[in-house]
Amino acid sequence: MKMKITWLLAFLSLAWLLFSTDGSDATTRDLALVLKVKGDAKFKSGYRDWSTLARGQRLSSGDRIRTGDDALVAIVFTDDKSMLKIRSEAEVSLAGQRTEKGVAKRLAMDVGEMWAKINPKGAGFRMETPSGVAAVKGTEFYGLVDAFGNMTIIGIDGLVELLNNLGSVLVGKGQTGQIQKGQKPEVGDTEQFNDWAKLDQIEGDIEIEFENSEGAKKQIEIQYKKK
Repeated sequence: MKMKITWLLAFLSLAWLLFSTDGSDATTRDLALVLKVKGDAKFKSGYRDWSTLARGQRLSSGDRIRTGDDALVAIVFTDDKSMLKIRSEAEVSLAGQRTEKGVAKRLAMDVGEMWAKINPKGAGFRMETPSGVAAVKGTEFYGLVDAFGNMTIIGIDGLVELLNNLGSVLVGKGQTGQIQKGQKPEVGDTEQFNDWAKLDQIEGDIEIEFENSEGAKKQIEIQYKKK
């Protein structure tokens, strides 16, 4: 049975409600789902060693992802279908916290490049870097952190608030915002950029195993495709 991502996430939300121990536990344990892995990518959960990241992997709050040369990882958040694509030579960690409006999500990025499309109906998303923070809600954008911790945000749709302890700016569609370490944020018009996320298609199938507090397991195979 083929399902679009919308139906996939609706089904997963029901499955996790049925098979997890409680709602708050499911929020932290099943924050996101890996839709695609290309090239060398690894993840680290808690005190465990780095492991190979594979399609279908469920990611928890606190998990870290590291991508190698010519790699790409696509993930979707289970609560509101917000999507991220993480490019090669990146290292990030994920976090989520339950609020009245849903799960507030954070991505800490030390270095690398990513693309995000954040659902405006969700509880919001923050990209945290060594030089500052990008706070978004209902936004599509690119984010890049160089080897020195400097951040660049390219607005595709919606608004991104770029801020640190020296000030803040709003980055809109067609604009590029930057924060150099130790300097206040700046914004200007976007001249040229590589719209690499649009060239990548997401389709295939995933096998997922659920387990409840009593040890009962259920394996589900889902085929999906990008809208």
